[in-house]
Amino acid sequence: MTIKERIGFVTLTLAAALVGGAVSGHIFAARAVDAAAAPKLMTAQKFMLVDAKGNTRGEFNVTSRGVAQLGIFDGTGILRAGLGVGADGAPALGIFGHDGKPRIEVGLANSVARIVLYNPNALPQATLAVATDGQSALDLLDNTGNPRASMVVAANGAPTLRLADQHRARVGLDVTPDGLPGLALLGADGKTRASVTLNADGAGAFTLFDANGNTNSSVP
Repeated sequence: MTIKERIGFVTLTLAAALVGGAVSGHIFAARAVDAAAAPKLMTAQKFMLVDAKGNTRGEFNVTSRGVAQLGIFDGTGILRAGLGVGADGAPALGIFGHDGKPRIEVGLANSVARIVLYNPNALPQATLAVATDGQSALDLLDNTGNPRASMVVAANGAPTLRLADQHRARVGLDVTPDGLPGLALLGADGKTRASVTLNADGAGAFTLFDANGNTNSSVP
């Protein structure tokens, strides 16, 4: 459905809502007759919805893995939107591009709410998640799927920012729950090699570490 079609649909809906009297009563009466004539129960493993040309536009079924899913297709038969609930109760909503590749996913798994954005190659490039303990996280990935930046706010409210190369985190910035900021620079092996911190008394410190992670020198 194009934007123009959506606007037209909304306009028609609003117009119908404003129509009263005999016309409204006729519509409700017709719906009541149709409901009375409808079967009380229908049982099937799959339902298919087709357009006037016989093209599949919708499918409602249960997969071999026990996922109850609803798929919506465009006029060419490409899956564009899907809604499913797994056998374990985990729900998910998927939005797909013109080529049928996933572009957006909204889901709830193990009580963690998450949103995943995919690039045109169907690789995740951004994720947002919130856990049951109140911890939230934002992850940004490059176009090959490697994590490059993340922002995490812990359950105690302490935020942490991490910047990474293609393999691991190289820069870390955080603020402790009691308000003390710190900056860490990490080597290619993931060990901290330098840090800048601010103590509770307001004094700052610059510390260098050796390859084993031991303090080499500090100012002051």
